[in-house]
Amino acid sequence: MVNLKSRTSIAVMLQLALIGCGPEGPSGHSDDPLQLHLAANDDGSLKQMTFNEQTLGNNDGSFEKLATEIKQFVWKNGKAEGSDLQIDISADQRLRFEFVHRAASLSAGRFDEKTASWSKRINDVRLINPAASQSTAVPHSFSIDVPFLPEPDYGMVGVPDVKVRLTANDDGSLEMLTIGRRRLGNDNQAIDGLNHEILKIIGEPGNPLVADIEVEIDADGVLRYQHVVEAIKACNGRLGNNGWVTYIEKIKFAGIGSSRGQDEFLHEIDLSIDVLETGPEKVPGIHLPLPVEPPK
Repeated sequence: MVNLKSRTSIAVMLQLALIGCGPEGPSGHSDDPLQLHLAANDDGSLKQMTFNEQTLGNNDGSFEKLATEIKQFVWKNGKAEGSDLQIDISADQRLRFEFVHRAASLSAGRFDEKTASWSKRINDVRLINPAASQSTAVPHSFSIDVPFLPEPDYGMVGVPDVKVRLTANDDGSLEMLTIGRRRLGNDNQAIDGLNHEILKIIGEPGNPLVADIEVEIDADGVLRYQHVVEAIKACNGRLGNNGWVTYIEKIKFAGIGSSRGQDEFLHEIDLSIDVLETGPEKVPGIHLPLPVEPPK
């Protein structure tokens, strides 16, 4: 027999449990990644953008809504730069890359040159790998690096980025895939060639000498997203006998985290990569030019 006092205590505990299972309040915090999905029409245009199950639309106003939502999450998180927030971006493969790039750029935030600070920043921006739904052996997602743009150090020249360029035909198909100055083509062999060139650059998987090397992907906006994903996978690694073999983890998109004005401000040096030359005194596969004098 349960007395009245016991039943009252049970009722209170049930109410507290229900409150704890309810939706997060305005000032609450969740460790779950933010979810953004971009659906495409058959022609590659944006059909619908959904942020945390909230439909935002498919026009410029939708991206403004997304920027507002991200800004609010950063504020609720209590971090000026949203350093412990994550966002997972998934997109239909036929979508034009311009929409994915715009969403990733808004998520990463922007750099205010006047105040020399970031705003609306999420450090952990991840692209969900469409192939992960068919195989657990491939990575679930790929992290897109969001650079901090530190003050330049003219005393030394670091390892240059690997530049990967993807140009598109009018219909969104791949017109040409290029790494450095080498043109690889526009078919599956081109993707395999990219993977091979990346391996030549790093020498071997896990090479500590190239742990800081980074791939910068520059793709035409009209390009179908599937081609960008294929390039990311080719740069990230390959599927081996014992699972996924990682080549390069740091991958970024051109134009995210910097602008033309900031590039001029930082006096970025144009470093080239020659994937054909190697030498005993060089990092495997990487050719560095002579040091450049800092601007006066």
